[in-house]
Amino acid sequence: MASPELGWRRVAEEARRSGAGPAVIAYFVTLVLLVAAVRMVNPGANPLADGMHQAMAVAGILLAAVAAWFFRAPRRATEAPQAQAVPTPSPAAAPPLSDAARASIAVLPLESLSRGDDDELMARGFSAEIIRALSGVPDLRVVPHVQSAMYAGRKLQDVAHELDVRYVLSGSLQRTSQRVRVIVMLTDAANGKQVWSESYEKDIDDIFQVQRDVAEAIAIETGSRFLNIISQDLCRQAPQGLSAWSLTHKAVTFWTMNYTPEASLEAIGWLERAIELEPDNAVAHVLLGFVLNQRVVNSYAGESAYAENERALAEVDAAMRLAPRDATVMEYAALVWLNCGFRNRCLQTARRVVATAPFNMVAWGYVGCALTWGGNEEEIKEGLAILQRLLKVAPNHPSVPFWHFFLAAGYAEAGDYAAAREHAQASVEYHPGFCLGWVTLANTLGALGDKEGAARAIERAQRVNPLFHIEGHQRYIHAISHETPATPLKQTCGLVKAGLLPPWEQVAHG
Repeated sequence: MASPELGWRRVAEEARRSGAGPAVIAYFVTLVLLVAAVRMVNPGANPLADGMHQAMAVAGILLAAVAAWFFRAPRRATEAPQAQAVPTPSPAAAPPLSDAARASIAVLPLESLSRGDDDELMARGFSAEIIRALSGVPDLRVVPHVQSAMYAGRKLQDVAHELDVRYVLSGSLQRTSQRVRVIVMLTDAANGKQVWSESYEKDIDDIFQVQRDVAEAIAIETGSRFLNIISQDLCRQAPQGLSAWSLTHKAVTFWTMNYTPEASLEAIGWLERAIELEPDNAVAHVLLGFVLNQRVVNSYAGESAYAENERALAEVDAAMRLAPRDATVMEYAALVWLNCGFRNRCLQTARRVVATAPFNMVAWGYVGCALTWGGNEEEIKEGLAILQRLLKVAPNHPSVPFWHFFLAAGYAEAGDYAAAREHAQASVEYHPGFCLGWVTLANTLGALGDKEGAARAIERAQRVNPLFHIEGHQRYIHAISHETPATPLKQTCGLVKAGLLPPWEQVAHG
């Protein structure tokens, strides 16, 4: 049982909270003022002299206290009872990255680890050259040197926030009398993790050439890593609520990583949604044409192949009208034209892309492919050299399996089926779900006399794509080769030799 003292304390505390105390004091002060006013008017009067007036005064005090108790104001929401714990609000979720930030990078000035003033100038020159080279990477926004130069020594998260970028490239430079070493690190500011780092060492024969060489190597590797990270991010995100930019990049990434009929349909749906959001989005239009055409190339379209190819060409034409000089638009338009039999138009367009965006590795791959597909001896030689260089300078690029595929087709055009087999094998090892890679491997194995190996490769192609029919593939190759009449024989002779296809003469006259 609570003690009387504790009970009175509770009563006093409640009276304080209710406002009864201030009400009694206010009543008492008012009473005193009234008595004083009466005495001023009539000095001889005493209003509280008799007992009745005194009783009324005391009763008024009690009534003021009771009225304050029962008619007290409600507590404000912020005045929670002390006995109840106030829940701590959970921290607000970080806002999603903007499209501009998602595909963007800032290059900080390299830190000179040498002591001379000349080394500081050299470090600045390297940073400026890296920014120049990165500006040639497609779909990557690069903060100008005059802006990023002011952020030397700042925290990377602060740099990313203030410049609205996701990636920050930083590093150091060290020079001896004959050599220079540049170490660079790419950091994902969204999570603070280092994406990659690399060291470059060169002899100092021509410092400007060294700057260009190192900057270009950094740009190629950064572009490759950037594509991989963006691809992984977007594949993890649900399509609901994504912007048109994110939907287009998610669609093409999802398709090239999966290569299934279901993936192509999902990608088409996302691209159509992107066009609904932004009807004049040229990249969405060209990518829609690209995926539609890929359905035909990979035997997914069935009886609607002609209609889907016509729609693909219409989407490409719409994209070129909207953005005739956009590197990404021209890049994918070139491949669609090649796959529809317009080799010369493809080659001209792909060359325009690499002239304006020299570090567009995807477009360089299409240049190499177009040169080797039905090209003359010099063109095939140039195309093979381009594709081999791509594998050397960009080994981490997501297009590696397709560059091997282009090389396999190119060496088949040159009649070197041993080299073609090597690259076809590499293509399917990198991308086991790539049906056309298995078909090309089968053709090279058949050309080399391995009938059983060719049959197994075709079985694997049909396993990864149950809609694939080898006869339909043969007809497609013939249909798109009106500018390159010798190509169908070179790309199917091994299949014919292995007994998997009828001779070309039967197809041509059938």
